[in-house]
This record gives sequence, structure tokens and C-alpha cells, in this order.
Amino acid sequence: MQPSYKLTLYVTPDSSGKALAHLYTALQDLAYNDYQLEIIDVLKEPDKAMKAKVIGTPALVYHSADGEILINSLSDVASVRKTLGIRA
Repeated sequence: MQPSYKLTLYVTPDSSGKALAHLYTALQDLAYNDYQLEIIDVLKEPDKAMKAKVIGTPALVYHSADGEILINSLSDVASVRKTLGIRA
């Protein structure tokens, strides 16, 4: 079964803790196998961040059937859920 959500989270060591906490709060109503999450440390893999046009962290890329959606702020969990199409 393919996950419904394919996500890539771009972080630095400074931003990863809060970013993951906010993201997991946004995803809490989904089953674990409903999403695939790749976490990229932009200090270790800057080429991946440049390719995705990420200029600040944390940043989340949602790979949807319609293309990629970049979410720059994870602190507003309701907004993240709305962008991902997750009902409250």
C-alpha cells in the first residue's frame, strides 16, 4: 500500500526538534503508514535543499499528485493540516 502523503522535511540541527514536534502534531490523526517522511539535514546535504529551492529551515515539501507544495512554517499546525488536506 502506497502512503497517502509523501513528505520531505528540510532541517538544520537547530530547527529539527521543534519542526518534528509541530509536524507530528499535524499528522497525529493519520495512521503511521499513511505518510512517508524523509528528513534532510541541509548542512549535510545542501545539494538536495538547493534542488528543492529551499532557502530557509525548517521547510516541508509535500509531494502531491498535482506537484510539490512548499510549506515554510510548521508552527501553525492548523495551517499545515489545511495545506495537506487533513481534516481537523
